[in-house]
Amino acid sequence: MAAKMILKFRDAVIGEYMLEGDEITIGRKPGNTIQIDNLAVSGRHARVVRVGSKLVLEDLNSTNGTYVNGERITKHVLKHGDRITVGKHTLIFVEDQQAPQPAPEPEEEELEKTVVLTPQRAQAAGVKPKAAQSTRVKLPLGEVRIISGPLAGRTIELSASLTTIGKDDHCRIRVKGLMVGKQAAAITRRPNGYFIAYVEGFTKPKVNGETVDEEPRRLNDGDVIEIGDTKMQFFLNKQA
Repeated sequence: MAAKMILKFRDAVIGEYMLEGDEITIGRKPGNTIQIDNLAVSGRHARVVRVGSKLVLEDLNSTNGTYVNGERITKHVLKHGDRITVGKHTLIFVEDQQAPQPAPEPEEEELEKTVVLTPQRAQAAGVKPKAAQSTRVKLPLGEVRIISGPLAGRTIELSASLTTIGKDDHCRIRVKGLMVGKQAAAITRRPNGYFIAYVEGFTKPKVNGETVDEEPRRLNDGDVIEIGDTKMQFFLNKQA
């Protein structure tokens, strides 16, 4: 799905930027994907990164903050029509839902909706760059079994390319906690495995007791995930 940012100052459109690649930076200094030459904008103000099939806006500790639809954010999963305020400028996030998409084969439809791995991310995930781009592997279906929390006893299949975790009503796995974000984390299904990534909120997910920070973490069979009041265990159903 094609996406772009429309840059406006007051009511005038001064630029349009296609959101291509794994990271798009916004800031005052040259070298940013979207450069805004205004003193109210920090040198590296914010960035947009891909998490599975979603685009996540992240404030980079800017002086004046980043606002979405009037609310200051640290991280935010972008939705069509979001209005982002950076200094005195406005960025409007637009998704072209009519953009033509190739028809994937039925068995591989979900596997094709995946993040494009950069060489750095491929190395972090233990995958050779060429294999990450061209090798298709039949991935066993993953699932999480809820050990504790409001959904204790349930088993949730991870058949979609993106499974969201958080307090928001639209999250597939609902968790509670004072410091948990509305969309706190996400599990993505890629051709080379399942990965969990932190999205927003003060509480970050843990895998086997270790905090998942900036880089997505690959999930292995039997890993225990904790976030907020919920503990769950990840399994690969090799018979699926």
